[in-house]
Amino acid sequence: MFISIAESGTLTLEDADTMKSFFIVETVNSGTQGQAINALKAIAEPAEDNHYWIDIDSVITLSTRKNDPEWIEAFWQMLKAVEPYGYVDMENRLVKAHVEIK
Repeated sequence: MFISIAESGTLTLEDADTMKSFFIVETVNSGTQGQAINALKAIAEPAEDNHYWIDIDSVITLSTRKNDPEWIEAFWQMLKAVEPYGYVDMENRLVKAHVEIK
């Protein structure tokens, strides 16, 4: 599963049924001060090493399956599985993801 950032800055959640990975894909190389940061500002904060802390509820909102209880349960199970590795902050409802430029 990944958040895609289009050239227009539009965010979409792609491959939402793949619960084994989570990352951000910037579809245009706009550099560190470009569209990726501008598009993510509404739902994320920069973290270390090209990572962002993303609001979990915003990720759910981006999903076309946001009203599907089974998908939401699977998503939370994915988050709980990676929490011990430091990729989830349950208290603040944040998930960490890295940016890939395509």
